[in-house]
Amino acid sequence: MALEHLGRRNVAGSLLLLNLLMYVFLLGFAGWALNSSIKNAGADVGVGWGEQPWSPYYRQSAWFASRFHLATFAALAGALGVAAKASAAYHGGRSGASWRPQGLAAAASLGTAAWAATALAFGVACREIHDAAAAGPAGAARGWRMRALEGLTVTLAFTQLLYVLLLHAAVAGERCGLACAADA
Repeated sequence: MALEHLGRRNVAGSLLLLNLLMYVFLLGFAGWALNSSIKNAGADVGVGWGEQPWSPYYRQSAWFASRFHLATFAALAGALGVAAKASAAYHGGRSGASWRPQGLAAAASLGTAAWAATALAFGVACREIHDAAAAGPAGAARGWRMRALEGLTVTLAFTQLLYVLLLHAAVAGERCGLACAADA
Protein backbone atom coordinates (compact mmCIF):
# COMPACT_ATOMS: atom_id res chain seq x y z
CA MET A 1 0.00 0.00 0.00
CA ALA A 2 2.83 2.42 0.80
CA LEU A 3 4.45 1.89 -2.60
CA GLU A 4 1.15 2.41 -4.39
CA HIS A 5 0.58 5.64 -2.43
CA LEU A 6 4.14 6.77 -3.15
CA GLY A 7 3.62 6.05 -6.87
CA ARG A 8 0.52 8.22 -7.00
CA ARG A 9 2.37 11.03 -5.25
CA ASN A 10 5.24 10.84 -7.74
CA VAL A 11 2.82 11.00 -10.67
CA ALA A 12 0.93 13.93 -9.15
CA GLY A 13 4.20 15.74 -8.38
CA SER A 14 5.56 15.33 -11.86
CA LEU A 15 2.22 16.43 -13.35
CA LEU A 16 2.30 19.46 -11.04
CA LEU A 17 5.71 20.48 -12.37
CA LEU A 18 4.82 19.75 -16.00
CA ASN A 19 1.55 21.66 -15.80
CA LEU A 20 3.24 24.58 -14.04
CA LEU A 21 5.75 24.92 -16.86
CA MET A 22 3.05 24.61 -19.52
CA TYR A 23 0.84 27.19 -17.77
CA VAL A 24 3.76 29.66 -17.64
CA PHE A 25 4.31 29.17 -21.37
CA LEU A 26 0.57 29.50 -21.95
CA LEU A 27 0.62 32.83 -20.11
CA GLY A 28 3.47 34.03 -22.31
CA PHE A 29 1.80 33.08 -25.58
CA ALA A 30 -1.58 34.41 -24.42
CA GLY A 31 0.02 37.71 -23.42
CA TRP A 32 1.66 37.96 -26.83
CA ALA A 33 -1.64 37.19 -28.57
CA LEU A 34 -3.54 39.77 -26.50
CA ASN A 35 -0.90 42.40 -27.19
CA SER A 36 -0.90 41.59 -30.90
CA SER A 37 -4.71 41.63 -31.09
CA ILE A 38 -5.00 44.98 -29.34
CA LYS A 39 -2.11 46.57 -31.21
CA ASN A 40 -3.30 45.46 -34.65
CA ALA A 41 -7.07 45.74 -34.09
CA GLY A 42 -7.56 48.74 -36.35
CA ALA A 43 -5.02 47.70 -38.98
CA ASP A 44 -6.36 44.18 -39.39
CA VAL A 45 -9.95 45.09 -40.15
CA GLY A 46 -9.41 47.92 -42.60
CA VAL A 47 -10.27 51.08 -40.63
CA GLY A 48 -8.98 53.27 -43.43
CA TRP A 49 -11.75 51.98 -45.72
CA GLY A 50 -14.57 53.51 -43.70
CA GLU A 51 -15.11 50.56 -41.37
CA GLN A 52 -14.89 50.57 -37.60
CA PRO A 53 -12.61 48.17 -35.73
CA TRP A 54 -14.32 44.83 -34.99
CA SER A 55 -17.00 45.67 -37.53
CA PRO A 56 -19.41 42.75 -38.10
CA TYR A 57 -19.57 43.64 -41.80
CA TYR A 58 -15.93 42.86 -42.41
CA ARG A 59 -15.54 39.27 -43.56
CA GLN A 60 -12.70 38.36 -41.18
CA SER A 61 -13.81 40.25 -38.09
CA ALA A 62 -15.29 37.14 -36.45
CA TRP A 63 -12.02 35.32 -37.01
CA PHE A 64 -10.03 38.09 -35.31
CA ALA A 65 -12.59 38.29 -32.53
CA SER A 66 -12.23 34.55 -31.88
CA ARG A 67 -8.46 34.99 -31.65
CA PHE A 68 -8.97 37.76 -29.12
CA HIS A 69 -11.32 35.57 -27.08
CA LEU A 70 -8.90 32.63 -27.26
CA ALA A 71 -6.11 34.85 -25.95
CA THR A 72 -8.34 36.20 -23.18
CA PHE A 73 -9.54 32.79 -22.01
CA ALA A 74 -6.03 31.32 -22.30
CA ALA A 75 -4.64 34.15 -20.15
CA LEU A 76 -7.37 33.50 -17.56
CA ALA A 77 -6.64 29.77 -17.60
CA GLY A 78 -2.91 30.42 -17.32
CA ALA A 79 -3.29 32.73 -14.33
CA LEU A 80 -5.58 30.28 -12.54
CA GLY A 81 -3.30 27.38 -13.43
CA VAL A 82 -0.18 29.04 -12.04
CA ALA A 83 -2.09 29.99 -8.87
CA ALA A 84 -3.34 26.41 -8.51
CA LYS A 85 0.14 24.99 -8.90
CA ALA A 86 1.62 27.48 -6.42
CA SER A 87 -1.11 26.60 -3.94
CA ALA A 88 -0.51 22.87 -4.42
CA ALA A 89 3.24 23.29 -3.98
CA TYR A 90 2.71 25.33 -0.80
CA HIS A 91 0.16 22.97 0.71
CA GLY A 92 2.23 19.93 -0.21
CA GLY A 93 4.57 20.57 2.67
CA ARG A 94 8.01 22.07 2.81
CA SER A 95 9.70 18.96 1.51
CA GLY A 96 6.76 17.98 -0.69
CA ALA A 97 6.77 14.53 0.91
CA SER A 98 3.64 14.85 3.02
CA TRP A 99 0.23 16.00 1.88
CA ARG A 100 -2.15 17.00 4.62
CA PRO A 101 -5.89 16.46 4.00
CA GLN A 102 -6.54 20.21 4.15
CA GLY A 103 -3.81 20.85 1.61
CA LEU A 104 -5.14 18.14 -0.69
CA ALA A 105 -8.64 19.61 -0.55
CA ALA A 106 -7.37 23.13 -1.28
CA ALA A 107 -5.20 21.94 -4.17
CA ALA A 108 -8.04 19.84 -5.60
CA SER A 109 -10.58 22.67 -5.46
CA LEU A 110 -8.28 25.28 -7.02
CA GLY A 111 -7.10 22.72 -9.57
CA THR A 112 -10.72 22.08 -10.53
CA ALA A 113 -11.28 25.81 -11.05
CA ALA A 114 -8.14 25.99 -13.20
CA TRP A 115 -9.32 23.01 -15.22
CA ALA A 116 -12.72 24.66 -15.80
CA ALA A 117 -11.04 27.79 -17.17
CA THR A 118 -8.72 25.64 -19.27
CA ALA A 119 -11.71 23.71 -20.64
CA LEU A 120 -13.29 27.00 -21.66
CA ALA A 121 -10.12 28.02 -23.48
CA PHE A 122 -9.97 24.50 -24.96
CA GLY A 123 -13.39 24.99 -26.57
CA VAL A 124 -12.34 28.27 -28.17
CA ALA A 125 -9.04 26.72 -29.30
CA CYS A 126 -10.89 23.84 -30.96
CA ARG A 127 -13.07 26.35 -32.77
CA GLU A 128 -9.98 28.27 -33.89
CA ILE A 129 -8.30 25.08 -35.15
CA HIS A 130 -11.48 24.07 -36.97
CA ASP A 131 -11.82 27.49 -38.64
CA ALA A 132 -8.16 27.46 -39.68
CA ALA A 133 -8.52 23.99 -41.18
CA ALA A 134 -11.67 25.03 -43.04
CA ALA A 135 -9.91 28.11 -44.45
CA GLY A 136 -7.38 25.90 -46.23
CA PRO A 137 -3.93 27.33 -46.99
CA ALA A 138 -4.99 30.80 -45.84
CA GLY A 139 -5.71 29.45 -42.36
CA ALA A 140 -2.29 27.83 -42.11
CA ALA A 141 -0.68 31.29 -42.24
CA ARG A 142 -1.76 32.15 -38.68
CA GLY A 143 1.75 31.89 -37.27
CA TRP A 144 3.61 29.54 -35.01
CA ARG A 145 2.76 31.42 -31.83
CA MET A 146 -0.99 31.01 -32.34
CA ARG A 147 -0.50 27.33 -33.17
CA ALA A 148 1.61 26.95 -30.02
CA LEU A 149 -1.09 28.67 -27.95
CA GLU A 150 -3.73 26.33 -29.38
CA GLY A 151 -1.55 23.26 -28.83
CA LEU A 152 -0.70 24.20 -25.24
CA THR A 153 -4.36 24.83 -24.50
CA VAL A 154 -5.40 21.45 -25.87
CA THR A 155 -2.59 19.62 -24.06
CA LEU A 156 -3.26 21.37 -20.77
CA ALA A 157 -6.96 20.53 -20.91
CA PHE A 158 -6.09 16.84 -20.72
CA THR A 159 -3.08 16.93 -18.39
CA GLN A 160 -4.87 19.22 -15.94
CA LEU A 161 -7.89 16.90 -15.96
CA LEU A 162 -5.60 13.95 -15.14
CA TYR A 163 -3.96 15.96 -12.34
CA VAL A 164 -7.34 16.95 -10.86
CA LEU A 165 -8.55 13.35 -11.00
CA LEU A 166 -5.41 12.21 -9.16
CA LEU A 167 -5.91 14.86 -6.49
CA HIS A 168 -9.57 13.96 -6.01
CA ALA A 169 -8.62 10.28 -5.77
CA ALA A 170 -6.08 11.19 -3.10
CA VAL A 171 -8.68 13.22 -1.19
CA ALA A 172 -11.08 10.26 -1.35
CA GLY A 173 -8.27 7.91 -0.31
CA GLU A 174 -7.45 10.07 2.72
CA ARG A 175 -11.10 10.07 3.72
CA CYS A 176 -11.92 6.39 3.41
CA GLY A 177 -8.83 4.34 2.60
CA LEU A 178 -8.28 2.62 -0.73
CA ALA A 179 -11.96 2.34 -1.64
CA CYS A 180 -14.99 4.08 -0.24
CA ALA A 181 -17.69 1.70 0.92
CA ALA A 182 -21.21 2.38 -0.26
CA ASP A 183 -23.16 4.48 2.20
CA ALA A 184 -25.71 2.35 3.97
